[in-house]
Amino acid sequence: MRRVLALTLVAVAVFGIIGSAQQLGTQDYPITLLLVPSTEAAVVQAAGDAIADAMYDLTGLYIEAVMTSDYRAFIEAFRTAEGDVFGIPTTTQYIEIYAETDGAVEVALASLRDGYNYYFSSVYALRDSGIETLQDLNGKTWIYNDPFSGSGYKTPMVLFEENNIVVGGTVESSGHTASMVALLQGQGDFCTGYGSPTQAPDALKAMGIRWEWGDDPELMLWDRYNNALVREEIRWAGADLRRAVEGDYPDVWEQVGVVAVAGPLANDCIAFSAGFPAEMKATLIQALQDHIHSPEGLAIWSDPNFYEWSDMAPITDDFYDVNRVLLGYEVPDRD
Repeated sequence: MRRVLALTLVAVAVFGIIGSAQQLGTQDYPITLLLVPSTEAAVVQAAGDAIADAMYDLTGLYIEAVMTSDYRAFIEAFRTAEGDVFGIPTTTQYIEIYAETDGAVEVALASLRDGYNYYFSSVYALRDSGIETLQDLNGKTWIYNDPFSGSGYKTPMVLFEENNIVVGGTVESSGHTASMVALLQGQGDFCTGYGSPTQAPDALKAMGIRWEWGDDPELMLWDRYNNALVREEIRWAGADLRRAVEGDYPDVWEQVGVVAVAGPLANDCIAFSAGFPAEMKATLIQALQDHIHSPEGLAIWSDPNFYEWSDMAPITDDFYDVNRVLLGYEVPDRD
């Protein structure tokens, strides 16, 4: 797939020269694509490798997909990069990278999930656990994925502090999907992770009717009066963390409910390290959008065990200011 001829053409077109083994984007010096281990490690790595191959096919640039060991390692790798890294940070990671580098990072594209440019943090518990309100979490065991995760830890921690919730213990799962599995296996009393709007039928979407922030997080999915799923013919589709495990746990929608939500959180993004070559960056931004708009690309990006993107769109840094305030970071002075 990665042919010498294509490499030569890229060297001429992008760099104007042929030769140096240290030219960024060559086989000897590939661009690094950093990945977050937010769900299943093997699935994330495989998807990253497939995206790297697709970027080569579209641009001729060599890219190596690298999944960091945890959320903090991702931040460190980005913070110390020397103009040869781009990646897919979560909202909180991007904000932290920006803060730790004094803005020496450039956001390029934000994800869209089923038309939404935001998500939120959800508190999940077994429906028969007796946990129905935030106050019911006091003294209970909390399952979360990583202490540097926005939706899994940082945002819930703000929510708990604001409501004087004191948990009885914690379990760190290392991934969103693993948190849900741990809950189902009884390793803790509740878990936190990303939340996504329930999806209206296409006929309603065509009329502009959809879930909006502030609606019941299980709108037209869970019948709270009858304590059962809404009957199938009028049920909206669930699209949150539970969907990532429904293959192995088909009853997850009946077993696990949403206790509370916090946010909204601006979606994760694609960002480039300081000093990344401008022309190369523009080439990759276009190629990434072309990729997700192809059937093959969409299948990779939208996988619930990858990052579940349905599209991506250009953004600027101020997109994240609301979340900076929510998480206690200073809003940059852009004057």
